[in-house]
Amino acid sequence: MKAAFLKKMGEVQIRDVAIRGPGDDEIRVKVDACGVCGTDVTSALDGKEEYQGFGHEIAGTVLELGPGVRNVSVGQKVVLESGSACGRCANCRNCRQELCTDVQSFWFTQYFGFAEEMITPAVTAIPYEGVSPQEACLSEPAGVAVDMHRLADIRIGDHVVVSGLGPIGLMALRLAKLSGAERIYGCARSHSTARIELARRFGADEIIEIDKTPVEEYRFERAPDRFMVSSPPRTLPAMIKVAAKGAVISYIGIEYGKGADITFDANEFHFKKIQLRASYASPAMYTPMALNHIVSGRIDAAALISHTFPLAQIGKGLEVAAYDKAGAVKVIINPNA
Repeated sequence: MKAAFLKKMGEVQIRDVAIRGPGDDEIRVKVDACGVCGTDVTSALDGKEEYQGFGHEIAGTVLELGPGVRNVSVGQKVVLESGSACGRCANCRNCRQELCTDVQSFWFTQYFGFAEEMITPAVTAIPYEGVSPQEACLSEPAGVAVDMHRLADIRIGDHVVVSGLGPIGLMALRLAKLSGAERIYGCARSHSTARIELARRFGADEIIEIDKTPVEEYRFERAPDRFMVSSPPRTLPAMIKVAAKGAVISYIGIEYGKGADITFDANEFHFKKIQLRASYASPAMYTPMALNHIVSGRIDAAALISHTFPLAQIGKGLEVAAYDKAGAVKVIINPNA
């Protein structure tokens, strides 16, 4: 089979790779679609010392079952969780699956989604129907959006700031609208034309173009109650500054090096009784819910897909995701096209 390997932007190899048979609790999957995640772009821009397989937003078709597999069947369409709770560790058995200490994932098989086929633990596979594979593979980032929205605890009448209008932020914004938020502010740079347009379509009442008006200088109708932040860590201090008393800030974001450190006024944080909640959706806990949102149309996954490419053009897909600031929203790779 063919699989893509990444070293850095502009250095992607398509290799012929042998694939083993599935183990007892594993399945072999034909990859129908795999989304380009922001972390894929970051990896490409940062670069790696060695070529690595990649791709974790996956929809596919089951080709082969390991002897112990009972949850799916050959020929079934499935999406893959990037990490699933084991169900056996102490945290799982104490109903704290989101703190699982033995996450089950295809990361450990070293087969990834930018390939024609892959091996994955069967527990990661969730059957689906009713939407295209390109839409279905967005259930992985949609699950992240569900978790960020859940932790933000948005209630009817809240004023909500969504910082970072990538696919996760846009889907979280849509969920905020469905939750009864009274006013929603989307934060993005002014060049993000397509994302800003989608934010308005998904329910944003106002857009804060942060390169023109910093968040801390924006005149809010009233101090915001809830924040969903998928922008870099450096954006958090501004959110704390403008937050209402008792505000909740849900955050998902990764940055390495100096950008990982932030400074804010701890007294302000304390006296305003602000809560900062880390949303790290591993294991993935809400894939069935995320799928349901997509299949039902509550989240318009098709609207998020701005570009599609075959596996042979994955390098181009990464470049579009990284550099097309105006037009790129979600780039999908179709490995078997």
